[in-house]
Amino acid sequence: MKTLTKEINIINEEIIQFPILPNGSGWKSTEKEKLSVIESGEGMILFSKIIKSVDSAKKIICLQSFLIQDSKIIDALISAHERGVKVFVLSSAEARLKETIEEEEDFIKTDYINLLDGKFKNHIVHRSAENFHGKYILIDPTTNPKGFLCTNNFTLNGFTKNPELAVELNNEQCEELFKVFVYHFWEHSTDEQTATNEFEKVKAANKFSLPKLENILLTSPNSKSNSLNKSLLAATNKAKKTISFSTFQLDKNIELVKAITDKAKQNVSVTLFCRPIEKQFNEQLKELLEAGVQVYFHPLTHAKSLLIDNKDGFVFTANLVANGLDNGLEAGLKLNEEQAKDLSAIHQSWQDNFPTKAIKVSNVKDLKVIHVFKDRKLTTKNLIDDTKAESKKIVKVADLFSFFSQPFAIKDSLSKTLKIKLTAEIEDLPAKYKTNVADKFGVIEVEEDKGRKSKIVVLNKTFDIKDLTELEKLKECKIYFK
Repeated sequence: MKTLTKEINIINEEIIQFPILPNGSGWKSTEKEKLSVIESGEGMILFSKIIKSVDSAKKIICLQSFLIQDSKIIDALISAHERGVKVFVLSSAEARLKETIEEEEDFIKTDYINLLDGKFKNHIVHRSAENFHGKYILIDPTTNPKGFLCTNNFTLNGFTKNPELAVELNNEQCEELFKVFVYHFWEHSTDEQTATNEFEKVKAANKFSLPKLENILLTSPNSKSNSLNKSLLAATNKAKKTISFSTFQLDKNIELVKAITDKAKQNVSVTLFCRPIEKQFNEQLKELLEAGVQVYFHPLTHAKSLLIDNKDGFVFTANLVANGLDNGLEAGLKLNEEQAKDLSAIHQSWQDNFPTKAIKVSNVKDLKVIHVFKDRKLTTKNLIDDTKAESKKIVKVADLFSFFSQPFAIKDSLSKTLKIKLTAEIEDLPAKYKTNVADKFGVIEVEEDKGRKSKIVVLNKTFDIKDLTELEKLKECKIYFK
């Protein structure tokens, strides 16, 4: 028995809409580079700076955070209380005890309850409201001001694992943010922790008003004072060349995100840094990708920032959703020239190092690896060069034609190519038939059983698959190899 082979190479010419592709080797914090915008990171530079500032407190500390977790910062606050410093905290504690926390996967509600009962009680004046989402800490804001505005919650993940940003406040920013804190503490908090660790409803004091703010951007339950969204929108509308921004959540339907999307359609280069959340990707980000926005993912991105033309920068606590920009309590800062420059360097680092990115479209054949959502998380899929092999015993010339002309197609969308090897197995010419075939093939007439005569095709070793067309009129003949 001898064989004829045919090899077929099929290239996947399909395109993938909104593929998620490998990018950098992973987030690399700039926390040790002494930038004027501080990143979180495993070195805990920001964490240590805050503890040092708390340890220096003489009179008063004001902390606001959406979530709070037991840590050395809490221990520092308790120590400050024990030496006579008054400690005030605004949070969303009462509301957080009732619902699932999505911002922090490791946030354990029972640990939170133990923190409130064990360390907060009798040490900290603690009020909350469901829509209090700002993150900052102020130390002696009226005498020797120090403070930090952060994008992270005061949790260990927030200071170490999540890509987060913080800005150390100057005196004017501290003093102004203190007025924001006092106003909302007395006029807009809804619950206060009691000595029994229960939360009791509180009423507005009706004694405090919010002054005109020159240094702090704000989202407030008192919407007349809102300036954060207006400032971000005004800066976006002035963008000429580039926009880069980061957020935990966004809503494509709010005015700011629409403005950013419109800029991308006008050929402004727009870059977004966020988390790869499947629902958000499908319902929100695909429209931005369609407009030309480049999206870079880190699974724990939580920083909120905006940079326009690499010169107008903002760091803030609000997600780009209505609750963050229209309601609740959020704070933000317009960065100075040095801070905007450093934010630009951080954004570039994220673009270089975040592990995945999403683009509008790509050809399958140009890809090696993509990431897909499985069980709400990204998983890696290697695009393969697939192979297929088939063999068949050939009796008639017609069998050879049908075997070699059968259709093949790539069925797996993750296959870049399909290489097929078809092997036709052809019997040797029986010894009883004598023939000399000098050409690539010959046709002989033979006598079969009962005296019936028929024609058979005899292939020579020089016969090649490309010669198959010459057998077109001999399909009903049996076929052998000489």
